[in-house]
Amino acid sequence: MLRIITHIERLLLVHDCVIVPGFGGFVLQAVSAVYDEKEHLFNPQRKEIVFNVTLQHNDGLLSESYMQMYDVNYRKAQLMLEEDVADMKVVLQEDKKLSLGVLGSFSLGMEGQVIFHPGESDAFSVGSYGLVSFNFPQLQPVLAEREEVALLTRKRKKDILYIPVNRKLLRVAAASAAAVALFLLVSTPVKDVNQAAYTASFVPTEMVVKSAPEIKPTEEIASEETIAPEINEVKTERKVAAVAPSREVKRQKITPEPAIAKPNLKMYHIVIASFPTEDQADKYIAGVDRQECKHVSKVVRDGKYRIYADKFDNREQAESYMATLRMNEKYKDAWLFISR
Repeated sequence: MLRIITHIERLLLVHDCVIVPGFGGFVLQAVSAVYDEKEHLFNPQRKEIVFNVTLQHNDGLLSESYMQMYDVNYRKAQLMLEEDVADMKVVLQEDKKLSLGVLGSFSLGMEGQVIFHPGESDAFSVGSYGLVSFNFPQLQPVLAEREEVALLTRKRKKDILYIPVNRKLLRVAAASAAAVALFLLVSTPVKDVNQAAYTASFVPTEMVVKSAPEIKPTEEIASEETIAPEINEVKTERKVAAVAPSREVKRQKITPEPAIAKPNLKMYHIVIASFPTEDQADKYIAGVDRQECKHVSKVVRDGKYRIYADKFDNREQAESYMATLRMNEKYKDAWLFISR
């Protein structure tokens, strides 16, 4: 009987429901985090075990666990499971109680009904492993300290002199200071100004010719050559003062691609036989009537070749087909195999 307890504990770490054929099912039920106002206690999220006596069918989990641990075929594993279930019922009827370790215990009521008492272990709360309950006491109000703080703040307010200032005036002053600083940084330095160029631009050429005495031809040519580069210099300086307009760069918004949901790869096989070698499996498949099992095939898992009559991606359809197939005497031991 103790070996079935070990199998149930191992399976509950992976599955939320484990059914003992002909006895009932153990179901893990999630319990949300709770805060106890009276005790000021925070309890983390956990999973508790409940027992459903109406779950009597064979889901194949315990049989497969027996096969893997004891290296036996499905028929032998089924017989071992039936023996353990019978022992559990005998102990419960004789002693009126049955202990299953960390899972909990059973007892018989006054009217013979089975009562389950769940264990207090958090071993099956894998999602909240390591989280424990903790107490956070409520802080008591300290009126004396609050009054002292209020008095100190009042004294500080009396010692401080507040001068009312218009916010709009502060903004205008700050903007003016920023404009002056920007003007001083951007304006042309005085040492770079060509005084001769500005003087030449303001004095007309006709006035210079009329007032000036007669000059030899060679001297006139020289004076014109000296004035020309100065004028060109002014033009170049005026061109440099122009600033190219800045262009605004538009940023393109990148929209994230929608996440692609991964398909569920879980398949449910209705197994009718299991063999250790591929030759034996092929011979068995060759002898199966195709009218009874149209989609017969094999699946390999843990070095064993399992022959299945059909497979489905929906558990309800698989269980319905298995119930129909078991009506046939040849396939009365058909069982459900779940692959991922």
